[in-house]
Amino acid sequence: MNIVQAVIFIIAGALVLIASFGLLRFEKMPNILYARLHIIGVLDSACILTLFAYGKVNLALIAILYFILTPVAIHSIAKSHYEGGAGDDY
Repeated sequence: MNIVQAVIFIIAGALVLIASFGLLRFEKMPNILYARLHIIGVLDSACILTLFAYGKVNLALIAILYFILTPVAIHSIAKSHYEGGAGDDY
């Protein structure tokens, strides 16, 4: 079981690095913040699923809480950017 967990964590780490390079690759364009928030939201959800693979109950409870709160936080950031008119300087 430890080998399976190690492989899952290595794959998750590689995917986080790939997504990070994808975020840096974006050029300046209108509404870039929303595209970046989408990538971060999907990436966080995928990383939360790896916590379930670890198999400990307290990590699973933290993952469930994080799985609920991440979309709320991302929505709040996007809404404040939309209503505040901060511009496209991200």
